[in-house]
Amino acid sequence: MDLYLKIATQIQNFFKYDLIYLPPEMEGKILRVEVQLSTLKPLSWLAQQRSDIKTYWSDRQGHFTMAGVGTLDVITGDLPISYASVFGRLRQNLSPLFPTVRYYGGMGFSQHQSIDSNWKLFGNYRFVVPRFEIWTDGVNTFFACNFTCDFSSEKLDLELELILHELTQLNFTQAEIAASLPLQLDFALPKLCDRVDKPNRIDWQQNISLALAKFADRQLEKIVLARQSILTFTADLQPQALLLSLQPNNSHSYHFCFQINPTTAFIGTSPEQLYYRQDRLLKTEAIAGTRQRGASAILDRELSEDLRNSPKDIHEHQLVVNNLQGILTELCHSVTIDRELTILKLNKVQHLYTKCHGILKSDLTDADILPKLHPTPAVGGFPRTQALQMIQELEPFERGWYAAPVGWVGYDDTEFAVAIRSGLIDRDRLLLFAGAGIVKGSQAEEEWAEIENKIRHFTELFTDLPQQISDLSLA
Repeated sequence: MDLYLKIATQIQNFFKYDLIYLPPEMEGKILRVEVQLSTLKPLSWLAQQRSDIKTYWSDRQGHFTMAGVGTLDVITGDLPISYASVFGRLRQNLSPLFPTVRYYGGMGFSQHQSIDSNWKLFGNYRFVVPRFEIWTDGVNTFFACNFTCDFSSEKLDLELELILHELTQLNFTQAEIAASLPLQLDFALPKLCDRVDKPNRIDWQQNISLALAKFADRQLEKIVLARQSILTFTADLQPQALLLSLQPNNSHSYHFCFQINPTTAFIGTSPEQLYYRQDRLLKTEAIAGTRQRGASAILDRELSEDLRNSPKDIHEHQLVVNNLQGILTELCHSVTIDRELTILKLNKVQHLYTKCHGILKSDLTDADILPKLHPTPAVGGFPRTQALQMIQELEPFERGWYAAPVGWVGYDDTEFAVAIRSGLIDRDRLLLFAGAGIVKGSQAEEEWAEIENKIRHFTELFTDLPQQISDLSLA
């Protein structure tokens, strides 16, 4: 039996036999039919679909991956987010009877009344439940169809007819091939023809000097200053093709793609978790302080030890740890902070890393957690208010969803990553974002080089940029 027939049959059976057993209060809730499949690569499957709206999420351990097509429900807004209102709206359509239904999306780093044109389509927040999904728990793979319906027989017939029609628009031929063979995509990455950095190197040095002056008069202890690198190509970028190219060399990272229309998407490979909540268990972590990876095992160990023993990096990291400890103490009954400082090794860089967790107080929800944790000193600074004000003054671009929370919200669990190592695709442009933690003793050239290392997993994919163009952008 081919995939279409197998899925269509199970959906028809659900409408015919299973709906009658649902309690009346499930009317209007999001319902879900799941069909187990053979092994299949979700991102490769997603790249083959013709839908304008696509969603992709993969966690760091490979325990959960989801590729979504279309939208069943969208919750979005251009006004600054009301956490209680938005999380309330997300939860009202979810049910414990269908625990794998999730909203996927994110929100802006800074909430403004007027949204920058580059980010207008994303709004100040945007969460979607895809119409169709391919998802895997690391062992098993499933196809899922999400829907809501009126329980009257006439409305049920119309909803079933619509679902089966939309199902015919999906590409299952390539999916069946991909279950046993590597998928050969019919597109390639376009050629890079231009690069512009905001700020450029001269303005960057000036920004660092202004920040260091604030440390001198003790107005700041840390600020994270970011850079936007605008890459222009000879043709439009395909979001899933770019993310597929990034995946092999970016292990132990969240991978995400929020495609709003055929030519606009926000993608990234972030190593940093903002928080994970399962019922009352709340997990978070501190990541700050950076070195590149060494070309040999010996050099890599030397760089790790240099990072582990660097007073500047330890101070930067400890600011994040102390901040998280204070927040968790406020939110949780009990808090555990790892005493041992460890090194998180990624493909291109390595960081100081500390795990933290606690048991959430019974009267608190995600609407209380998220505004306490975001933005952490790892992407904003400390003290928070002064750092954010200076970021707004110094950075010559709008961060949008960069360094902001992205992730998913389920009925009784939630996970958000920090959207670093990320880029905004706008037709033939890729807007890359990366930041560096500035503390007392920071050097402008070293921090510039750190940002270059952080975006290298993107830029190394495009080796045909004329050297003179790159040099001009750094002047």
